[in-house]
Amino acid sequence: MKRTHVNADMSHQNGLAYKLELFVNSLKENGVLSTLRKISQRVSYRVKGIDFSTQNIYDLTRTGEYQEHGTALVSTSVDFLSQLLNDLEDTIGAKLNRELFVDYGSGKGAAIIHAKELGFKRAIGVEFAKELHEIAQRNIQKLNLKDVTSIYADATTYMLPSDISVIYFFNPFDEVVMKKVVENILAQKESFEGDVYVIYGNASCDVLNSYFTFLNHITYPSSATVDFFKV
Repeated sequence: MKRTHVNADMSHQNGLAYKLELFVNSLKENGVLSTLRKISQRVSYRVKGIDFSTQNIYDLTRTGEYQEHGTALVSTSVDFLSQLLNDLEDTIGAKLNRELFVDYGSGKGAAIIHAKELGFKRAIGVEFAKELHEIAQRNIQKLNLKDVTSIYADATTYMLPSDISVIYFFNPFDEVVMKKVVENILAQKESFEGDVYVIYGNASCDVLNSYFTFLNHITYPSSATVDFFKV
């Protein structure tokens, strides 16, 4: 199997030029009010000491057998995650069971924090880089969030709780690890209490197509691509 490292070092996103580009693109795509709302939220996070900045994962302490198979640290915004969940609901023609959201490769906890804000009863992040996991824990504590948990673990051996409803991947690792993670998920399928859906952003491999039921593919104005599946 090929190994795929896509934009493994995303630290350029911390620079002023990149942030100005994001601002201009947001104005074009989302309008003034949405852009101002994003800025307001980021300012609020900054005041509270929340850290969602990007960094090179290869500088970090990583756990598990597959330490060289991670891809990139990319934080998901609340607006984008909200759009993904709405598009998944439109795809399945029903409201999601927002019981438990699990993010594989959860980094500093942005997606699980936003999932809780968007109505999930619980949110769990699985992260193999110790430093990112610890920052996620601090972010969660600073926001005083309940039922949001970051777990320092190898994604290939993580056991999902039975009440899982949505699994989130945003290109967290390559084909080698993805295959093992998917096989582990399928081995647990009989224990799941209800339907389980998968959101796979910026896919760098097509492993999921061989194991899960493909539902939809969407390309967003930001050029991000997302595939939706049912386990």
